[in-house]
Amino acid sequence: MSAPAAGSRARRRLPRVPAAWRSSHRWRLASGLVLFAFALTHFANHALGLISVEAMEIVQGWRTAFWNTPAGLVLYAAFAVHIGLGLWAVARRSTWRMPVWEAAQIALGLSIPLWLAGHVVGTRIIGTWHGFDYSYSNVLRLLWPSLAFSQSMLLIVVWVHAMIGLHHWLKLMPRYRTFAPWLLGLAVLIPALSIAGWTSAARMVAARPAGPSALTDTMVAASYVYLDGITLAFAALAVSAIVAVGARLVLRRLSSGIVVAYAGGRTVKARPGATLLDVARANGIPHASVCGGRGRCSTCRVQVLDGAAALDPPGPVEAAALARIGAPEGVRLACQIRPAVDLLVRPLVPVAQVPANAGSDAYRWGTERRITVMFADLRGFTTLSEKLYPYDTVFILNRYLEAMAQAIRDRGGTVDKFMGDGIMALFGVDPAVGAGARDALAAARDMVGAIEAINAEFAATLPERLRIGIGIHQGQAILGRVGATSVDGRAALTALGDTVNIASRLESLNKEYGSTLVVSDAVIAASGLSLAADECRDADVRGRAERVTVHVFRSLDAVEAALSPAA
Repeated sequence: MSAPAAGSRARRRLPRVPAAWRSSHRWRLASGLVLFAFALTHFANHALGLISVEAMEIVQGWRTAFWNTPAGLVLYAAFAVHIGLGLWAVARRSTWRMPVWEAAQIALGLSIPLWLAGHVVGTRIIGTWHGFDYSYSNVLRLLWPSLAFSQSMLLIVVWVHAMIGLHHWLKLMPRYRTFAPWLLGLAVLIPALSIAGWTSAARMVAARPAGPSALTDTMVAASYVYLDGITLAFAALAVSAIVAVGARLVLRRLSSGIVVAYAGGRTVKARPGATLLDVARANGIPHASVCGGRGRCSTCRVQVLDGAAALDPPGPVEAAALARIGAPEGVRLACQIRPAVDLLVRPLVPVAQVPANAGSDAYRWGTERRITVMFADLRGFTTLSEKLYPYDTVFILNRYLEAMAQAIRDRGGTVDKFMGDGIMALFGVDPAVGAGARDALAAARDMVGAIEAINAEFAATLPERLRIGIGIHQGQAILGRVGATSVDGRAALTALGDTVNIASRLESLNKEYGSTLVVSDAVIAASGLSLAADECRDADVRGRAERVTVHVFRSLDAVEAALSPAA
C-alpha cells in the first residue's frame, strides 16, 4: 500500500493545545516534588514513634507551624494541580497499552485520593472546622488497632507511587546510577521505619489510661458527610477520565480518523488528539520509549517525512530534548506530537528484542558519566611485522595484547576494543570507584613495564624493540551497549563522545612529540598526583575549536615516582 500524502485528505485539525498544557509534565513534576517533600517529612515524623510519642508531638508542632505559613497554600495548590493534571493525562490517553510500571503508577495515583480521603477528613477537616484536636496521641488512639492495616497501606501506596515517578525522572540523569543502590536502600528503609514508628507509638498510646474521647458524635456524623462527598466527587472524576479513554477507543473504531504510515512498514488509522507514541502502542507497533512518554529522552524520535508542517511546533520539553541531540529539521518526539492530519513517519531508533537481563543492565539504553579514556598503540609494528615470519608476528601481537589487557584489568579498567595493535580502554565505568584518572595512570605505567618484559622475552626474535604510545583523557562520555549481541545476549560496552575523540588524538600526538605518554590536564588534576612532565603544551584536537592542555612524558619515571607510595 502506498503511503498517504499529507494533502490527500481534508486537514481536520483540532484546536491548538495551549502552551501551558504542552508543559503539563513539568507542572506535574513540580507539584509532585512538593507533595513528596510533605510525605517524606510526614513519614520521618512517624518514624520518631520508635523513640517516643512526645518526640513525635514536638516535631509535628514544627511541621504544623511551617505548613500553616504560605507554604501551606503551595501544598494545597500542588495537591490540586497534581490530581488535576493526573486525571487530565489519563483522560487524554488514546490507548490502554503501556509498560507495566506506567500502569502501576496510574492505578496507584487514582487510588491515593480514595485511600487518603478518610485520613484528611478525620484530621485536617474535622480539626479545622469542628475543633478536633488531631494531635498524635488522639489520632493514634483512633487508628489502633482497627485502622492499622488501612493506614499502613495508604503509606505504602503513596510511597510506591512517588518512587516510581522519581525513578523515571532521575534515571536519565548522569549521576543517578552512582547513587541508585543507596537511594534504593532509603526507599525501602523510610517506609519501614515509618510504619514501625507509628504502630509502636500507637501501642504505647493504647496502653495508657483512656480519657474522654476527643471525637464527639457530631464530629463523627460530619466526617461521614465529608467523606462521602469527597469520595463520590473524586470517583466521578476518575470514572469520567476512564470513560473518556473508552469513548475515544470506540470513536476511533467508528470513525475513519487520520492515517499514519510508517516508511517501509504498516499503515494504521488513528483519531486526532492521540500522541504518535500512543498510536503505535494502540496498533501493536514496536516503538522505543525509555522515559515513558515524558519527553525526557529522545529514543522515540521519528523523522516526519510528510505532514510536518501541519504539526504544532515543539513545546518547551520537546524543544529542549531536540536541541540537546542537535536534531535536524523534521525530527520530532513521538510522545509529544499529536497528529491531526495524515502523516508519513520513519522511527529513528530501531526496537530490537530486549534480552531477559536488559532490565538490570545499566547500559542497555546508555548513560552519561565522567570517565577516563585511554588509547594505546604500538609504534611501527606494521613495518616491524614485515621483518618477521607470519607465525611470529601473530604470536608476539597476541602476547602483547594479552599483557596490555591484563595490566588494564588489574587497575580496574575495561578493554573497550582492540584495533589491530591498538587498544581503547575505559576507566571509571564502575561509578563506585570514581572517574578512574589515577587508575589509568597506574595502568599506563604497568603497560610500559609489560612492554619491557616482552622486549626481554623476545629479544632474540625482534629485530628492534617494541615501543608504545599512550594517550589518556577524562571527561563526560556516553556509555552504552552498541553493536550485535554476544553469547550472553548483550552487546559490547563502549564509550562515545568528544572525550573519546580527544583521547585518541592525544595518543597520536606521541608520534609528533617522540614521547611515550600524553595526558590531558583534566587527568592530572583529577588524579591528585604531583607529576613533573617533560613538557606542558596546548595541543590542537581535530573537530574542536578549543585547544587542550596536555602533559608530555618521554619516560614514565615521574609517574612511577608519584604512584609508588600508593601502588
